Amino acid sequence: MSQAFHLFQLQKIDTQIDQMNARIAEITSFLQQDQRLEDARRFHEEKQAALKKSQANLKQTEQEVASRRAKLEQSEENLYSGRIHVPKELQDLQSEVAALKRHISSLEDQQLEAMLNLEEAQSESDSALEKLHEVEALVSADQASLRGELQQLTLNLERMAVERKLLEQQISTDNRQLYERLRKTRRGVAVASVMDESCAACGSTLTPAERQTARSPDTTFFCPSCGRIVYGG
Repeated sequence: MSQAFHLFQLQKIDTQIDQMNARIAEITSFLQQDQRLEDARRFHEEKQAALKKSQANLKQTEQEVASRRAKLEQSEENLYSGRIHVPKELQDLQSEVAALKRHISSLEDQQLEAMLNLEEAQSESDSALEKLHEVEALVSADQASLRGELQQLTLNLERMAVERKLLEQQISTDNRQLYERLRKTRRGVAVASVMDESCAACGSTLTPAERQTARSPDTTFFCPSCGRIVYGG
């Protein structure tokens, strides 16, 4: 086989290696930066905190209502007990009872609102927990799949490294050095095939004579446009 053929095979291997390394980097980055589970947990924690706040608010309001009702019962008992005969004291007590009733009415409105807020907070907390469980299952499945792909890619890379080493032994030192220089200066593609009478790498049209030269087993042909080695098959 010609050197151009071996170089073309080497290019195919290196292209696959580059693609696998790019995919490995992509998977690794995704696994390291996957925020879905953390975001779902944080959202659930926020809803739990809001629920606890609503529960505390309702409890405080209920305690205030109970305290004012106890005070009202005591004031009404004093008012209607017949023990107080001084008109000014009776008038003050009546005013106190009226004020307590107004305050209790206001507190009961607050209590109803607190109950509704608690119901909403409970619903949001339950929904956030359900969403967290969904995300946990999804992330677990996604990461298991990606880790499996990562393992397979690593095995493939090891296999291709062996193939590459064997292929390198069939290429002269000068041609290997030339190949590596072109790889560095031509965005990883040192060898291109002929496709539709053109260089597959840059798209430049090749003349019939150039295509014939590219097919020659004894000649290394370079694309006149991009300078890559062109293998005509």
